[in-house]
Amino acid sequence: MNLANNSKSYSHYTLTLGKFIMRQLKSLVSIVIAGLFIAGCSSSKDDIKNLPSQKLFEQAQTYLKEENYSSAVRYLEAVDGRFREGQYREQTQLDLIYAYYKMAEYYQTIEMADRFVRSNPYSDKMDYVYYIVGLANVRLGDNFIQDFFKVNRSSRAVKSVRDAYGTFQVLVQRFPNSQYAAEAQQWMIYLKNRLAEHELEIVKYYQKRKAYVAMANRVEEMIHYYPDCKATVDALPYLQTAFENMGIQDSAQKTADLIKSTKEQKFETPKRPEYREEF
Repeated sequence: MNLANNSKSYSHYTLTLGKFIMRQLKSLVSIVIAGLFIAGCSSSKDDIKNLPSQKLFEQAQTYLKEENYSSAVRYLEAVDGRFREGQYREQTQLDLIYAYYKMAEYYQTIEMADRFVRSNPYSDKMDYVYYIVGLANVRLGDNFIQDFFKVNRSSRAVKSVRDAYGTFQVLVQRFPNSQYAAEAQQWMIYLKNRLAEHELEIVKYYQKRKAYVAMANRVEEMIHYYPDCKATVDALPYLQTAFENMGIQDSAQKTADLIKSTKEQKFETPKRPEYREEF
């Protein structure tokens, strides 16, 4: 009998068995942990399900004060799911709008705000809702706003900026005495100039491609939508060039006259508004 060989075989068997046991233990531990997690979630859901609405609402308020927005949302959604009307509905939806915003869930913020507007058309908090929707759209378009020189910005980002402008415009028009109206006006000025500057970059892009019809159309749109922006005045020479290359001399001369009349026009560089501390 070869004891050395038997010893090696035994050692190999022991090592293999040890690895097998360790793998099984790891699998067992994973299963136990997963089970505990699921049980915990289930227990948490059951706790929420079994709590009275007032307790749910009160606990949500506590989480909001603690800035624990994800937990606040769980409780608020539970309240919102129970009541489509009643004493908790309006405040619950307002709190959800705010909590989603603070969690950077901007699309959910806007979706909940749309629900709020439909459900509470006469609410005295409507100006606040429009304001926070405007801010949510600003956040969604932040990459575009910070780098408007890139012509190939996604249409979604540009849409978010335009939606922000439109929302602030509605706020100012419908609620001129709102505490948010002045800030909304500042955002409108800032966003309009950013959009105009983006349009100017597109005009320059068309010039490089000698797409004169598209270039002229773009500048004319700028004159219509952004008449009081510096970028629009800066775009006028491109319009003159486009008309000249298309052989429309009368329009080219009128544009040249317009350029002369706006030569001394001064513009202030709009500053990006500061967010309120709570936003």
